[in-house]
Amino acid sequence: MGVLAVSHEPASAAKVRRSIADDLSGYAIPQGCVDDVVLVASELVGNAVVHAGSVGTHDGLDVSWDVQPDAVLIRVLDGSPELPHRRSSDLRDRSGRGLSIVAAIALDWGVRRSGTGKLVWARIPIS
Repeated sequence: MGVLAVSHEPASAAKVRRSIADDLSGYAIPQGCVDDVVLVASELVGNAVVHAGSVGTHDGLDVSWDVQPDAVLIRVLDGSPELPHRRSSDLRDRSGRGLSIVAAIALDWGVRRSGTGKLVWARIPIS
């Protein structure tokens, strides 16, 4: 299991990508699957930075991941109670595709409220 606390800022997505990629290099996971895990993690962190805001006493993001037999489970905890939702976007939009990307890659994903905000998670296949 990997755990990382990051600041509520755009540069945190890069830090999370590097940390997860480094950690997963110790497993026999195909590079394409590692790339998918890193992409989904980056989208979840990016969404939290853009949409969750820095709220209350929980002003950072807590990111964790577990390697399971068939998937990597990514979790991002932020301080906002606002639940994410998939948006419609067209080719001209510069953003708004994050959760659609997550849904396309992940085996499943979801969100639940926590005592300090919400936890968004996704399971990405690794075989």
